[in-house]
Amino acid sequence: MKNFLIILLLTLTSVSAKSQNYLCSEVIDKAGFYLKSAVGEELFKYFKIDPHSYYEYQTKSGKKKWGNINKGKRTKGIFLNGEYIRFILDHPEFPYQYIDKRVSVELNSELKLASEINLEKIPQFLLNGEPSNWISDTLLDTVIARQNLKAAIGKPIRRLKFDNNKKEYYWVVFNTLYEEKCFSDEEIIHIEPESGKVLKHYEERQYLMHCY
Repeated sequence: MKNFLIILLLTLTSVSAKSQNYLCSEVIDKAGFYLKSAVGEELFKYFKIDPHSYYEYQTKSGKKKWGNINKGKRTKGIFLNGEYIRFILDHPEFPYQYIDKRVSVELNSELKLASEINLEKIPQFLLNGEPSNWISDTLLDTVIARQNLKAAIGKPIRRLKFDNNKKEYYWVVFNTLYEEKCFSDEEIIHIEPESGKVLKHYEERQYLMHCY
């Protein structure tokens, strides 16, 4: 009877410890498993864990805190969720800078998927395992050159943007006509990546946030 009670106590202690924290590598592997299931094995090869991925845990005193999943061997306290376990996409067909390429995988306290993984910022050609169907940089430059831009203080600057309402990407081109310390006058063009179609062409004064 005594031996049975000891075994039971050890079992309960083991289960309790398991429910409180995990190996950090286990959390990352579990999140990676769900992401791989969502995007496919081939595309998953181009993802890496975001070094700033966090999880929420509860301390012995009951306070809720955040811990970096990339620091330490095990998670701290009682693991509550991995809401900010994120992976960064680094694909040669999608090399553009200044855009958010992170995909979040939210886990619950049992390391099960807590919500559907949002893949809307991954271009469809990558999800389909196909080559890019966007126009080349050379053709994009040609489209910009055909817009009869006004005389500017420098070369046009282009940035890839994501429309959160339409759930699609577009190129935005800034042609700076005039610039001071706190504002600039811009000629702006929006271009569709797949076709090269000009979506908008307008002028706007833009103010710099650090001046306020």
